[in-house]
Amino acid sequence: MTLDQLRALQSSRTPSLVADLVREFFASATARIGRMQAALAAADLKTLEFEAHGLAGSCGVLGVIRMRICCLELEQLASRGAQEQVPAAIDEVILRLEEARPILTEAARRT
Repeated sequence: MTLDQLRALQSSRTPSLVADLVREFFASATARIGRMQAALAAADLKTLEFEAHGLAGSCGVLGVIRMRICCLELEQLASRGAQEQVPAAIDEVILRLEEARPILTEAARRT
């Protein structure tokens, strides 16, 4: 689903649906990235893979495609055990989150 599709699901009784989803996305993404970084520090690639997969799903719901692609690549790196490539992949996820922040924030305001 994209933000426009989610907006169409809103009713006059739930005018903040998109704003609530965006707020929850940022909180969840920040927490997941923190858990990914902790998992990397602990060499726990299974947890890292799980968190990257979950974040990719959240990105898909809101249509944050570039970040979703980065999360899926990170998931694959963790799955393959490519630990040396993971730090740069996490940095890329963070970059894409910051890239999406103003766009999603503006979209949430338009609700």
